[in-house]
Amino acid sequence: MPDVPLTRAEAFRKLAHLAAFWPALLLPWLNPLPALGVTTLLLAMNLFVLPRLAKVLYREKEIGRGSLEIILYPAALMASVAATGLRSGSGKPAWFLPLMAAWFGLAVVDACIGTACRLFPGGPRLPWNDRKTWVGVIVGLAVAALPAWFLAYLGFGSLTMAQWTALAALLFLAGVAETAWFGVADNIVIPFTICVIIPLFANPLFPNPRVISSATEAVHGSLIGPGFFMAGMDLRHVALWACVAAAFGALAYAAKLLTAGGAWLGGFFALALCLAEPWLIAFLGGFFALGNLATRWGLSSKQARGIAEPAHGRRGAGQVFGAMGLAVWMTPLVHLARRYQGNTGDTLRGGNAESLIHVALLVCIAPLAAKTMDTVSSEIGKARAGRTISLRTFRSVTPGTKGGVSWSGTWIGLGGASLLACGAVALGWAGIADAV
Repeated sequence: MPDVPLTRAEAFRKLAHLAAFWPALLLPWLNPLPALGVTTLLLAMNLFVLPRLAKVLYREKEIGRGSLEIILYPAALMASVAATGLRSGSGKPAWFLPLMAAWFGLAVVDACIGTACRLFPGGPRLPWNDRKTWVGVIVGLAVAALPAWFLAYLGFGSLTMAQWTALAALLFLAGVAETAWFGVADNIVIPFTICVIIPLFANPLFPNPRVISSATEAVHGSLIGPGFFMAGMDLRHVALWACVAAAFGALAYAAKLLTAGGAWLGGFFALALCLAEPWLIAFLGGFFALGNLATRWGLSSKQARGIAEPAHGRRGAGQVFGAMGLAVWMTPLVHLARRYQGNTGDTLRGGNAESLIHVALLVCIAPLAAKTMDTVSSEIGKARAGRTISLRTFRSVTPGTKGGVSWSGTWIGLGGASLLACGAVALGWAGIADAV
């Protein structure tokens, strides 16, 4: 059965979920910075206004800032703005389309499927989420398809069959993301999925992508033209990187680094990184190698003290999302930078196209370097069991305490992050100052 029935309060909650989509209608007239301001205002409202003026929107035991899903809604939109907020100097509006699609999925698809599953609680359930019924999901997607079609028609008028097919595929993917459950709230998973997937489709606002970078010709190969999927990419290379990603997930599982769910999600994330830039898989591999080496360092001692990672160090899907999710979420910046680069005569705000691609790649690398620092410092600090200070109280605590840091763990963690930063320098994506 659904965890929450369709009560009056739940109906108001779903209506509010839908109503929060209206600022997205302003995106065609906004630059990325004002759009970020709008989503920041939504976050402030959900943090400080709703707990006082709209308590009916909260489920039992959710009153106040502890209602994580309500806070994650605008926070995920802020991340989506950051991932798509690359705008050309000539005023091309293509930047906002991934953001609007992510916003639509979060507001409309989520609300429609959630409501339909409560209205039709009977019948067979999804094998991966027993809170959702097949009837509810199908009805919810059908209802969400109506405003999706209307917005597409209003914005673009006549679309090709391939573009309508792309719209249907995105709607389907939003539905899959809404029903997926691996410990991460769907208010994050839905916009994340749309942001990552939609740059692989031809953009109706930017219809002629053409990759001209010599550094990436081997990746993208001969172009297939502005089709509706994998625009600007050779499908043979897409298949190659799919095999590489599958091998990454399989090896991580065989080496007991990831659980089965973690391996599936890790493989998908590896594919997304490869499609943006194949060299990113090296940074991903570096993070996994350093993080798991640190996890196994002094493992028996950590197990004896009860502070070792569960499942003998295997990471699950939720942990994979936490480790890799932000890096993957930023990959649309790389795709958009390449599309702008490939359009003759298009100038870019803030420098030439090649340098902008490098900046986008550094944005993808930075979360992996930060997570390397976090994992290595934590695991080495627990293994060495030196003096540990709580950053909450600045008093000595037992190694393994949340919020605790040690000198040895911190310096070794910085060393691990430095290795990834040096890789960006070696590839010519960054200078020494960027690495620092």
